[in-house]
Amino acid sequence: MSTYRKTTLISVDDALAKGRRMLLLPRILMISGLFFFLFPLAMIFMALLEGSAFTINIWLACAGIVLFCFIIFFYLPFLYWSKTTTRWKLWAFDNVDNVHELRIMAVQANLCPAFGTLMDKLQIQSANERERWRELQGRFDFPEVFKDDPNIPFTTNIFYSKVHLTINILFGLLFVAMGSIIAYLAIKNNWQLSLKLIAPLIAIAPLYKIFIAFKRMFKKQPELVLENQGLTTIQTGFLNWDQIFNEKVTRTDQGKRGVKFTLSFQHPGGIVHIDISDLDITKSGLERLIRVYKGRFASGIR
Repeated sequence: MSTYRKTTLISVDDALAKGRRMLLLPRILMISGLFFFLFPLAMIFMALLEGSAFTINIWLACAGIVLFCFIIFFYLPFLYWSKTTTRWKLWAFDNVDNVHELRIMAVQANLCPAFGTLMDKLQIQSANERERWRELQGRFDFPEVFKDDPNIPFTTNIFYSKVHLTINILFGLLFVAMGSIIAYLAIKNNWQLSLKLIAPLIAIAPLYKIFIAFKRMFKKQPELVLENQGLTTIQTGFLNWDQIFNEKVTRTDQGKRGVKFTLSFQHPGGIVHIDISDLDITKSGLERLIRVYKGRFASGIR
């Protein structure tokens, strides 16, 4: 058991929530600053490709601009992100109740680089901060102690989100209406043949998705069932928690199609990937449920 000196410790979720708030602005500045730093480099590179003759004065001016953009738009935002990340990391690992869990979840939440990686070594830290981090490593010498959450019930059923499904249905009906109106006008006014063919497709294409959304809305069987003994999915059926490993919830940016969230895990039968984007649970909420239920199973809570 840990004999850590602090008696009042916060949960991993609270630490992650504060980390997201603290690091939001540094991330925005670093990403936007990277663009403004690369823009003049791209302009100079394009000028060189076009064969422009650069005099010594022009080269000096370009070097000055690049140096200025590097300091203002890249180095300073990176320094701000690095120092803020270090400040959160030192605070979180000093005040959280489970440092083993935080080390895993902080990397998955992209709040700090994986320990020992290049980005982790590139972070700008003072001598005091490095010494403080070495002191906190002592917390990892104590075994992980599971802390139950009494607010999480014995069993949690997860269904499709009716809000998401309703939005999908409304958007589908909007395209049906638009396609129908265009088709009507195209036929009435004898527009081009291409419009007469495309408009019905616009109206018909969403019907399948609308049907699927209605079917999911009235489905009584949950998509996921989490409980103290294990996890039940439509793909795998019931699995004990000791049969499930390398579980993670990932976020994938699909551009115009939005963001996709996927639950992935391995079990004796293979690897499972489940799209949870339209389910009635958030990424962090599902991660929290998995941690608690697996912790209960490992602790013998049935």
